[in-house]
Parts: sequence; C-alpha cells; structure tokens
Amino acid sequence: MRQTALKRSIMDGLTIGMGYLPVAVAFGITAKPLLSFFETVLMSFMVYGGASQFLALQMLTSSGAAAIVIAVFILNSRHFVMAFKVNYDLKHESLPKRLILSSYVTDESFAVTANNDEDQHTFMNYFATFFIAYAFWVAFSAVGYLSGEWMSEGLILASGIALYALFIALLIPAVRVHYKYGIVAVLGMVMHYVMSIIPSVPAGVAIVAAILLAALMGVILERLEVFN
Repeated sequence: MRQTALKRSIMDGLTIGMGYLPVAVAFGITAKPLLSFFETVLMSFMVYGGASQFLALQMLTSSGAAAIVIAVFILNSRHFVMAFKVNYDLKHESLPKRLILSSYVTDESFAVTANNDEDQHTFMNYFATFFIAYAFWVAFSAVGYLSGEWMSEGLILASGIALYALFIALLIPAVRVHYKYGIVAVLGMVMHYVMSIIPSVPAGVAIVAAILLAALMGVILERLEVFN
C-alpha cells in the first residue's frame, strides 16, 4: 500500500511538472533580455513562484530592490495559508520535515495534495510530489532561456505577453467562482494606473500600493457579503 501511495505521489509530481512546461519556458524566454542564465535559473531555484517571478521581471526596469521584494512577498503570501493546510495534514511528522515541505508549496501542488488519500499523508509522498514539480519548474526555466538563443529578438520581446496571459489564466477561474474577484482585479488595475501617472509616485510604490489597496477592497467585499 505504501509503495502504491508513493507511485501516485510521483505521478502527481510529474503531472504538475509537465503542466509547468509552457509557463516556465515562457519565463525563461522573457527573462533573457533582463537576466543572465545563472540569474534566471537562480530566481526559479530560490523564488519558485510563477506569477511573482513574472512580476519581478516586469518591475526590474522601473523599480528598486525593496519594492520588488515587497511585491513578491505580498503576491506569494497566500502560500502561508496553503502551507498551514499541509502542516495540518502532516501534523504527525516532525517540524523540520514540515518546514521543508512548506517551502515547496504552490497553487498547483496544493490543489493536488489537498485531495490526497489518507495513505499519502506522509513526508515522503508529499516531498515526491512537491520536489518533482519544483525540479521541472527550474529545468524548464533553463530550457526557456536557452531556447531564446535561437529565437529572434522580436519573438523574445513578444514572449512578454506570457505575463498577461498568466494573470488572465489565474484570474478567469476565480471570477467564474465569484464576480467579486473580478471587481478586485479591475480595481487593482485602475488604482495602479492612477498612481502610475502621478509623477511623484515611483513605479514600485505604485504597484505595491495597488496590491495592498485591492487586497483591502477584497476584504471589505468579503465582509459585506458575510453580513448580508
């Protein structure tokens, strides 16, 4: 039974990893004009957050290091909640093991492991799923960067559309669940645009402020819905 559970976990990791292929490759291609090969792979290795890595690339040319760190932290803060669920499922495991797994939680790996059977609730099973997916993300980021070597400059610049495609791909499923997510996204875009045209507001500050204000509006909408 234990071996069967491990096989399922490995297959889950392979499935997630192959799903990362288009986005990770697009990230590598998009990073090529801005970062070295080592820096691109290191970002995937250290940050391991699809949307936040694209956001960091977008901010590199107009924002300081502090603004990028804050924006990436805010965008990835949802991982804390997902890590809590993983820690609960593995409460019988030691704290160091749970901390290791918490570092590899992503939206996709969380969604898959949230439905794990009871026999998969072990460190080795979760680690197999998480680490395989992680290895694919890093490897495909490298592949994307190297593929940019034979792509024309126009195609490399055009690959920047992957950033917007990724956010749309993340947004549409949420909007289908509830319209309020669409409202928050639109408000965030509007607030960022308004602040970005103010000369005295740095680009990095505009992005971080828009994220925080949109998140606050999301909390308010959630509260209003509860009271109604």
